[in-house]
Amino acid sequence: MTFKMNMCGIDRGLRIALSLALIYIGFIDSQLINNIVINYLVGAFGLLNLISALVGFCPVYFMAHISTYRKTE
Repeated sequence: MTFKMNMCGIDRGLRIALSLALIYIGFIDSQLINNIVINYLVGAFGLLNLISALVGFCPVYFMAHISTYRKTE
Protein backbone atom coordinates (compact mmCIF):
# COMPACT_ATOMS: atom_id res chain seq x y z
CA MET A 1 0.00 0.00 0.00
CA THR A 2 1.46 3.33 -1.04
CA PHE A 3 0.56 6.67 0.47
CA LYS A 4 -0.01 9.61 -1.87
CA MET A 5 0.17 13.19 -0.71
CA ASN A 6 -3.27 14.53 0.09
CA MET A 7 -2.44 17.89 1.67
CA CYS A 8 -1.61 21.15 -0.11
CA GLY A 9 1.07 23.59 1.01
CA ILE A 10 -1.34 25.95 2.78
CA ASP A 11 -2.92 23.03 4.64
CA ARG A 12 0.50 21.77 5.69
CA GLY A 13 1.65 25.23 6.82
CA LEU A 14 -1.45 25.77 8.94
CA ARG A 15 -1.09 22.32 10.46
CA ILE A 16 2.55 22.95 11.35
CA ALA A 17 1.67 26.23 13.07
CA LEU A 18 -1.23 24.65 14.96
CA SER A 19 0.89 21.64 15.88
CA LEU A 20 3.67 23.75 17.33
CA ALA A 21 1.12 25.67 19.41
CA LEU A 22 -0.44 22.44 20.69
CA ILE A 23 2.95 20.94 21.52
CA TYR A 24 3.85 24.11 23.41
CA ILE A 25 0.57 24.05 25.34
CA GLY A 26 0.69 20.33 26.02
CA PHE A 27 4.33 19.74 26.92
CA ILE A 28 6.14 23.03 27.58
CA ASP A 29 3.68 25.41 29.28
CA SER A 30 1.59 22.95 31.25
CA GLN A 31 0.17 25.73 33.46
CA LEU A 32 -2.37 26.69 30.80
CA ILE A 33 -4.27 23.44 31.36
CA ASN A 34 -4.25 22.17 34.93
CA ASN A 35 -4.93 18.53 34.04
CA ILE A 36 -1.88 16.40 33.22
CA VAL A 37 -3.89 13.89 31.18
CA ILE A 38 -5.35 16.62 28.98
CA ASN A 39 -1.87 18.16 28.65
CA TYR A 40 -0.46 14.90 27.31
CA LEU A 41 -3.41 14.38 24.98
CA VAL A 42 -3.08 17.89 23.55
CA GLY A 43 0.68 17.45 23.12
CA ALA A 44 0.29 14.01 21.52
CA PHE A 45 -2.32 15.35 19.10
CA GLY A 46 0.10 18.15 18.21
CA LEU A 47 2.92 15.66 17.57
CA LEU A 48 0.74 13.44 15.37
CA ASN A 49 -0.50 16.47 13.47
CA LEU A 50 3.08 17.68 12.97
CA ILE A 51 4.18 14.31 11.60
CA SER A 52 1.19 14.25 9.28
CA ALA A 53 2.00 17.76 8.01
CA LEU A 54 5.68 17.01 7.44
CA VAL A 55 4.88 13.82 5.50
CA GLY A 56 2.02 15.43 3.56
CA PHE A 57 -0.40 12.57 4.19
CA CYS A 58 -3.42 12.76 6.49
CA PRO A 59 -5.02 9.41 7.39
CA VAL A 60 -8.35 11.09 8.20
CA TYR A 61 -8.41 12.71 4.74
CA PHE A 62 -7.62 9.30 3.26
CA MET A 63 -10.51 7.59 5.06
CA ALA A 64 -12.91 10.39 4.07
CA HIS A 65 -11.64 10.43 0.44
CA ILE A 66 -10.64 14.10 0.75
CA SER A 67 -7.60 15.70 -0.84
CA THR A 68 -6.47 19.32 -0.79
CA TYR A 69 -3.38 18.46 -2.85
CA ARG A 70 -3.46 19.63 -6.45
CA LYS A 71 -0.83 18.14 -8.69
CA THR A 72 0.59 20.75 -11.05
CA GLU A 73 2.25 19.57 -14.21
